[in-house]
Amino acid sequence: MSRIPKQKIPRSRKTKDWGKKTINAFIDRTQFSSQHKSHMHKYYDAYNGNLSEADYNYVINPYNSEKHKTKGFPAKLRSYNIIKPVIDLLLGEKAKRPFSHQVVVRNSDMKSMQDELLKDELRKYLEQKFVNDLNEMGVETGMDTKELPQLQQMQEDIVGNYKDIRAIMGQQSLDYLIDKLELPDNLQTAFFDWLVSGEVYTYKDICMDDVEYEVVSPLDIDYEKSPDVQFIEDGDWCVRRKMMSINAILDNFYDVLKDSEIDRLENPSQKTTTGIVSPFSNKYSSTEDTERFAEVLHVTWKSFTRVGILTYYDDMGQEQSMVVDETYKVDAESNENVEYFWVNQVWEGYRIDGDIFVNIRPHQVQRNEMSNLSICKLPYNGRIYSNRHSDQISIVSMGVPYQILYNIFHYRLELSIAKNKDKIMLMEMNTIPKRHGWDEEKFMYYADAMGYAFIDSTAEGKRGERVSFNQFQVLDMSLGQYIAAQFQLLQSVKQEWEELVGISRQRKGQVQASDGIGATERAVFQSSVMTEELFRRFDKFTEREFNGLLDTSKVAWKDGKKTQYITSDYREAILDVDPGMFQEAEFGVFVKNNSIEQDKLQALKQLTLSFAQNGSQPGTIAEILEGNNFAQIKTKLQEVDKLEKEIQQAQQQQAQQMQSQQLQSQAQSQEAARQFEASENQKDRDSKMEIEQLKVASKAVDQDMNDNGVNDQVDLAKVQLEREKLQVKKEEIRNKKDIEEKKIAAQKKIIAKKQ
Repeated sequence: MSRIPKQKIPRSRKTKDWGKKTINAFIDRTQFSSQHKSHMHKYYDAYNGNLSEADYNYVINPYNSEKHKTKGFPAKLRSYNIIKPVIDLLLGEKAKRPFSHQVVVRNSDMKSMQDELLKDELRKYLEQKFVNDLNEMGVETGMDTKELPQLQQMQEDIVGNYKDIRAIMGQQSLDYLIDKLELPDNLQTAFFDWLVSGEVYTYKDICMDDVEYEVVSPLDIDYEKSPDVQFIEDGDWCVRRKMMSINAILDNFYDVLKDSEIDRLENPSQKTTTGIVSPFSNKYSSTEDTERFAEVLHVTWKSFTRVGILTYYDDMGQEQSMVVDETYKVDAESNENVEYFWVNQVWEGYRIDGDIFVNIRPHQVQRNEMSNLSICKLPYNGRIYSNRHSDQISIVSMGVPYQILYNIFHYRLELSIAKNKDKIMLMEMNTIPKRHGWDEEKFMYYADAMGYAFIDSTAEGKRGERVSFNQFQVLDMSLGQYIAAQFQLLQSVKQEWEELVGISRQRKGQVQASDGIGATERAVFQSSVMTEELFRRFDKFTEREFNGLLDTSKVAWKDGKKTQYITSDYREAILDVDPGMFQEAEFGVFVKNNSIEQDKLQALKQLTLSFAQNGSQPGTIAEILEGNNFAQIKTKLQEVDKLEKEIQQAQQQQAQQMQSQQLQSQAQSQEAARQFEASENQKDRDSKMEIEQLKVASKAVDQDMNDNGVNDQVDLAKVQLEREKLQVKKEEIRNKKDIEEKKIAAQKKIIAKKQ
């Protein structure tokens, strides 16, 4: 094993020869052909049901015989896969779990920005209140009066609902990356590696000013095995090995390969190899395939670099500071001061076909923290399921012994079935009536076809002795009870394996009629608790991945990003990234506990029938049923609640206005009726007085007391006719009044129902 070259040297001394020695030194530390990688290959074979006969030699060849005849038992060892259903069940559950995540900003100026927003809103509030007061006093302001909430309520809403614009930009960026990089599908592949091998690895980089993401096979990667490092990105070095065709190598490195190197790659040497174990290794077995493939090793490691903190004074005389590299020249006349430090820096390089080295350079994404310049992360990330103070295990590795035992029991069961002969009768062959033309074949035919056969009671043996019939007996060669016991053993092995993982029959949907609802729910809950740690650890890895993708996007989108994408609920959205604001933000992504989120989602969806019965809109019900993110559904429901409250308030105000108008109209109608009634009463009184006067005067015939040229009797008749007309008008007014009152009562009932 070669020694790692000195890393604490200036950038000017980090030549290509230094890079070659460093890359070779880290490659010498890799173990791609280790026993652990070989076992991991077997785990992938076990999931697919592929057998390794070497694991069963002690069963199918217990005497280590080299002769084929002595190994030819009447049974064949086959694979009856009990591992794949368990893995597929967990994969299916992972695909159905909510994809919940939230982006926040960790910058120290977040509180000051919140205070600034609150200050601006308070200023706008006071300005509008001043305008409202002036308008109320009758002063012409040229501005409309607006209804304002309570000052304390407004402050609580701003503080409670505040979200930094940088956090909104980060959330939109992550949603775009989820859509563009097909992260749900890629993370499902990563979760498959997590279950099978107990390890998961990914790679993040920049290509054509955009982020690229790849799930790396656990068989193709090696790294520093530090016991204190939980995530590979925090380690010191990582090496990835790939077998690539010559054309694929040219696609990736055409801009850095020399003509002589391309000529040599047309005939790969393959003289240097680290060895590899891969499910696809058989592809490279033939000579023709080997000539077209070459080994490509990507090495990333943490080197040292010298950076300085420059202190200077700006035009306003304020002291400022910034980070500079080791090549910065201090301007003595401007009172500048630089304090230098040695910090970590991620480097990378490729070795192709053993002796071609390209792209030896600092990695373009360092992922430094603002509070610590020395912290940086490798482009490769990964996590191991369980290796604390012990060897690594996985779900499949725990199931392999059960799979071997299960296959052995099936093999033994097949042998038992082959040995099962049911009942056999022993009889003397000489009793077959050969004198009548019978032979053994005819005898067996009649015994099978008719259920009986004839014998010759006078038959004699070879020595002429008479055959005795007490030689007949029946042997019971059936193994039915033994076969049933073996079948029960098979079921117990399968059940023990599933219970070890935490998969109960209720979780698989195998509910019996005797199972109660409470017992079934308890069994499913207990089963999910046993596998929750498996999901929790992977969710924490996913959280690290989201943070890494956002950090990588800040470098990829240094000039900004404007594009359109589809959200998780299949809505179109626009991404507009401000490069200055986006790059100075320090994001943090938090992935919620998906099991709790799933329980909340299920509980909410079960309430949709109640919502529908209580008058909720169909669109609201559809949003709940379609959503897979509780936080998003909660936000949308809050918007719906707010809109419904506004509608209810508008309806109440409208009802109050209608009621006020109705009361005013009713009062006006009553006043008009009162005035009309008073007028009519006065007319009625005048008419009565006139009638009385006419009656007195009518005692004389043909008198004209009022000197109007008409007989008083005629006048009296006219007055009575007018009085009858007035009475008819009064009845019509009363009828109209009753109709108006009925209309008002009906409108009140309609308003009461709406409220």
